[in-house]
Amino acid sequence: MSGFVTSPPVLQGGASAVAAQLAPTAGWTCRFSALGAEALLCFDLDQEEHCRRRGEGLGAVVDVGVLDLLLGLPLGRRVGHAGLGGRERRAVAKAPSGCLCVGDDSVIRVARPPVDVALAVISARGWRRGLEQAGRFAPFCARAIVLERAPRDVLAACVEADFYGVGLFLMNEDSGVDMLVPPEPYRAVRISARIWWFAEEAYGAYLAAYPTSPGRAAE
Repeated sequence: MSGFVTSPPVLQGGASAVAAQLAPTAGWTCRFSALGAEALLCFDLDQEEHCRRRGEGLGAVVDVGVLDLLLGLPLGRRVGHAGLGGRERRAVAKAPSGCLCVGDDSVIRVARPPVDVALAVISARGWRRGLEQAGRFAPFCARAIVLERAPRDVLAACVEADFYGVGLFLMNEDSGVDMLVPPEPYRAVRISARIWWFAEEAYGAYLAAYPTSPGRAAE
């Protein structure tokens, strides 16, 4: 994960307010630093997969190459070693322990994405910078930015945010937020190695933020 200066507390509070408004049913929130940006992620944890990984001692699997190879194997289905091609054999050789059940004559993929990210909220001082950072999350989830102060050209900011499908929020005097532009809903696509990678990165952030608690995230 890439590092940089964390957003000031006032903007972090604004991001939490946006998350509560847009994703009230999300089970978890945590701060996430990757893709050259920082965001507050709202996501649901696959509790069954999480518990399975804890039992196996498996954390986040962030090697895109390994994930791409794992996708070549069907989830939960036994595949005989004789039926494995070169790609699948590489997956068996490279995958961390806990991703596969390997027997004498067959292999079963048991690993799956551990979280489902619904929303990324980016705190920004300037709307152009916020939109640029929000764009990095476009393949993975819905996006919104929150500003501490109104931009000089509010109309231009709203038009640009709407064009890119990014929600635009402004902090108000009551420490809440006002929505200027609603975010475009995320259109789920067939899972790819890159999308799985993002879920694993989010899972890694979750494990760092909540290393022992299996329950709901703190508000």
